[in-house]
Amino acid sequence: MKNLVEAVLAEKAKKIKRYPCNSNRASGLGYAVELLGGCLRRGVLERTRWAEKELHDARMQLIFDEGHNQETVVLRDLAEAGIEIIGQQTPYEWKDLQITGSIDGKYVEDGVAYPVEIKSMNPMIFDAVHTFEDFKKKPWTRSYMAQITLYMLLQGVDKGIFILKNKSNGMLKQITVDLDYELGEACLKAAEAINCYVKAGTVPEVIKDIQVCKDCPYKLICCPAIQFGEPLKISDDPIFEERLDKYFLIKPIEKESKDLYEIIRDRAKAQAAGGELNLLQGKYRLTGKPDAKGAFRLTIDKL
Repeated sequence: MKNLVEAVLAEKAKKIKRYPCNSNRASGLGYAVELLGGCLRRGVLERTRWAEKELHDARMQLIFDEGHNQETVVLRDLAEAGIEIIGQQTPYEWKDLQITGSIDGKYVEDGVAYPVEIKSMNPMIFDAVHTFEDFKKKPWTRSYMAQITLYMLLQGVDKGIFILKNKSNGMLKQITVDLDYELGEACLKAAEAINCYVKAGTVPEVIKDIQVCKDCPYKLICCPAIQFGEPLKISDDPIFEERLDKYFLIKPIEKESKDLYEIIRDRAKAQAAGGELNLLQGKYRLTGKPDAKGAFRLTIDKL
């Protein structure tokens, strides 16, 4: 029978392409801003060696597409709540610094249009982000900080809005951002430096930071000699090895014990009166009842 999921993945793979990059894109410039722990060299390679960029896979393309789909849903939900978001995908350009971008939308209040960026997140990231500073926890969320900062500068306003969405339960969260002038200056200096390197046909030095480099799409052409991942260590601890031996000895028994427990539990549950059990079987006493979620919890005591 045809694998339907594989067919979808194959179709998604067709969308994965490299595109020329002739400007400093607001959505990616944050990866090059040193104040955010970024790498200026990556920003230069994005402009000069984009054709050699490591491509993502079809499963990552699904994540990207889901983000676009969620943006549409959030805009719909806002509209249904009477919130008008204008200027969706308005293109921006800062010619002198060769910065370009397009914004998710603008929210107008008291005659001022504020940039709005909509980001869908997995539950763990969503729950961890409560303030603008919390975006510093991950490289890709740090890039969001630069992105909205640039949009505020391009619009000439001192506030911006993030609307975050939990991919798991649909919960929304708003984070209102005040313009960080220090970060704004760092973003502009990064763009200016990239432009100078591009014009000169040179690149900055390799930073050789595994935490920064490991997820960079240019790592294979930038620093192929770096060993990604932790180096191999050799331990000579006989007590530790003895415990490992014991673990692998009891591991099969543990699985057998678990399987047998499930058989006993099902047999005991069948004898429970009104959902509760109080049973004497030879030298064993078995008690049990459903927990808050309805699962039958069995206790076995040897008399």
